[in-house]
Amino acid sequence: MKELQSLSLTRLTNLEFGQHAKSVLNGITTLNNATDEGFTNYLAQLATNIDNYDRAMIQVQKSDETDKIVHADQLRDKAVTALSRYLRVFELSENEDEVLAYKSLNTLLKTYKGIQTWNFEEESNGIDNLVNDLNEGKYLSSVTLLNMTSYVNRVTTRNNDFKTLFAGRTQEVASKEVFDVKKLRNNLKTTYSDLADYVLSMSKSKNTAEFNKALDLINTVRKYYSDLLAKRKATTKNTPETPIPPME
Repeated sequence: MKELQSLSLTRLTNLEFGQHAKSVLNGITTLNNATDEGFTNYLAQLATNIDNYDRAMIQVQKSDETDKIVHADQLRDKAVTALSRYLRVFELSENEDEVLAYKSLNTLLKTYKGIQTWNFEEESNGIDNLVNDLNEGKYLSSVTLLNMTSYVNRVTTRNNDFKTLFAGRTQEVASKEVFDVKKLRNNLKTTYSDLADYVLSMSKSKNTAEFNKALDLINTVRKYYSDLLAKRKATTKNTPETPIPPME
């Protein structure tokens, strides 16, 4: 059965994700057999998004201050994700009060679904509102019951750290062309995923060399990154992860 190779795109760093997308685009371009109009349109969109993403990454690499902001944003994203994952454990609790608390908090978190992909300022405001809700009224009692206070505090701390860095940008940095790396990554991910899904669907329905070879190429790239992610050892907060080298 044809399918896409499993790969956790969210575990790739910004640089690694860009490398991954370029490997897919370059590999399919090298095959030089894309004639389907929908296929070629997706490839053109991917090329445009990769170009925009690369320019954003260059901007980040040129500014230590911007790099710190991006890193702080990644830390608060992880804090929000940790909060959400911890909460999901109680969906399967045998304690009725814990299940009710889970349902109440889960309804609240759905209001902020995808907050990690919002632009910098929208996410800052969104997290402020989320934390305020979690620290008040019925939600506070649920947070206390499920022992989630440390997770809420972590989200608060990471968001405040980000806001401090973001507000402290120098005038020079603030006056430069601003690239929202998170938004551009999300745009690139959407186009990449749409392309991969399209190739898979057409390979299944048409079973032609054009799409079969492209699917094989996509899966080869995905397996390369998936295997290296699996080998990546757990790191401490102060130890950077070993970067995945580009495909040769």
